[in-house]
Amino acid sequence: MIEFHEDSNALQIHYYLSDKSHSMNAYTLNKAENELLKIIGEVSKILDIQVVTEAYALEEGGIKEIYKFVLKHKKQAKYIGAFLAGISATIISDVVGNSIKTDAELEMLKKEELRLSIEKLKRELEDSDPENTQANTLIIENLSIVLAETNKVKISKSNFYNTLLNEEKISKVSTQELDRNLEPIGQEKIVPRADFNKFIIEEAEIEDEFLEQVELEIVSPVLRRNRSKWKAIYNDNSFSFTMKDNYFQELVITRNLSFSNGTSIICDLETSQKLDMEGEIIPGAKRVYNVSAIIYKDGTRYDVE
Repeated sequence: MIEFHEDSNALQIHYYLSDKSHSMNAYTLNKAENELLKIIGEVSKILDIQVVTEAYALEEGGIKEIYKFVLKHKKQAKYIGAFLAGISATIISDVVGNSIKTDAELEMLKKEELRLSIEKLKRELEDSDPENTQANTLIIENLSIVLAETNKVKISKSNFYNTLLNEEKISKVSTQELDRNLEPIGQEKIVPRADFNKFIIEEAEIEDEFLEQVELEIVSPVLRRNRSKWKAIYNDNSFSFTMKDNYFQELVITRNLSFSNGTSIICDLETSQKLDMEGEIIPGAKRVYNVSAIIYKDGTRYDVE
């Protein structure tokens, strides 16, 4: 059985409609709601907060959606969990996204830097005086900015605002933190339609991964002049690749170089990468350059000259 704390808070999303109606395209609303739940889920996961998100019935006045966060039994997250609605509201409405242009190594460093910053701010919030509203507000704002820099949050927020642009009726959207009685806390955060584009990621580029002089076990070589792909194993992963070392390819054909079971090559390996719509780096096509040697199963080495 799940136990719940009495502490809970809520997040209100208000879609203002220009024609003063109380209806909008259901597909657009459901798609936007899905991206919001992804943001809330990712923030909860990063902060190690276990919550049940309850949706309240829509209210009129444009369209209002209310999400109530009920904390599961988890003592170390009880205090910070009480601020989940405020953190989510700030991330959605206040922090402008930037294009994502990075590489795999930088991505790992960024993730570690963000993790350390988040842990530091979590400790500050857990140790702060509940009555010191000004100090807590500053910590929450800083924590929200750091959380908003994570790729998954950036992309879900970008998808959210991009979806809203498809509904011409929407003139602005706002977030509002509510207390356990669904009464407003603090200021409503409003984003006019003209600012939606500020939150949309136009570029999500990940530089190719390039590994120098690695050993690939050849599973299937290409022994003729055609566009077929070679197959190899690296780090226990099997994959196909395009041989871009034309000199080596020609050498394989003209000298009838053999490739028996367990034969490897030493080469440079390039892998295309992209960022998917969930913020994960996905490896793509692989290419091989600068083959310097063939190594046979018995240890014999043939250097490519």
